[in-house]
Amino acid sequence: MKVLLTGATGFLGGHLVPRLLGRGLSVRAFARPTSRTAPLEAQGVEIVRGALTDDGDVAAAMDGVDAVVHAAGGGLALDPAVIHRANTETTRTLVRHATSLRRFVLVSSLAAHGPSRPGRPATEADPDAPRSEYGKSKLAAERALAALPCPWVVLRPPALYGEGEHRMEPLLRAARRGVVPTVYPAGTLSMLSGPDCAEAIAQALVQPEAAGVYYVAEPEPITRRAMAQAVGSQVGRRVLVVPLPPLVVRAAAALAEARARGGAPLVLTRDKVRDVLQPHQACDPGRALRELDWSPRDRFLAAASARNR
Repeated sequence: MKVLLTGATGFLGGHLVPRLLGRGLSVRAFARPTSRTAPLEAQGVEIVRGALTDDGDVAAAMDGVDAVVHAAGGGLALDPAVIHRANTETTRTLVRHATSLRRFVLVSSLAAHGPSRPGRPATEADPDAPRSEYGKSKLAAERALAALPCPWVVLRPPALYGEGEHRMEPLLRAARRGVVPTVYPAGTLSMLSGPDCAEAIAQALVQPEAAGVYYVAEPEPITRRAMAQAVGSQVGRRVLVVPLPPLVVRAAAALAEARARGGAPLVLTRDKVRDVLQPHQACDPGRALRELDWSPRDRFLAAASARNR
């Protein structure tokens, strides 16, 4: 089977490529013109370059492939239209040219569902109500798959962690200082390592009966307080977890956006905060565990403790 993979040069793609190749699949990676692809080429991956919103580029990239894994996307932007273009429009372009595929796998997000209920992780049967433009763009991308002439699978991972994932850096810096400000410390989160997410994607691609939407996550959610304490353990510090008022988070996002308009790197947006300020962001991976022949090997709390031994 020949697979067109988007997002191959990112954190998740770095874990996914060897798993696809290890299953005997041929991988063609769709990359931006400026993306560094030498590590992929060294593994025998074919590279095609272009824009995922360009019909000509996408049609050429999809010529001769049997399946698509769409793992590219974006969620940090000042303009909501940029988020929708990166997530929804790229998916629609791929779908328009999926005339002879055997399978399509979309990597979505827990944000497409929105917040979960206290004490009850989200399941595939629950109605979706995304709060952020990012979540809405992912849900719209999922719905675009209805036009496909082939079987499709959507995976909804939560926050990913692991070596090479830099979104934990602010937490790590705070932990090194011994104090971790945390919004809703008693709130719950699902977590998943990059390698475990990559394994779920590979399984969704090769399991012939897999179909529809799946949450993929570690079996047990954790509290935000436990997450902060585990990050402290990772850097060898016993940390004080300080409740952070939502108003402060919103103000920080507004300030970050203002600085970005002045040329600074964009590190936080008010749209991203719409997800952060949901007390519970947890999901139940039961369906994936049953149907994908998959089970996550890593546990966030155990991994953080092990690094401190």
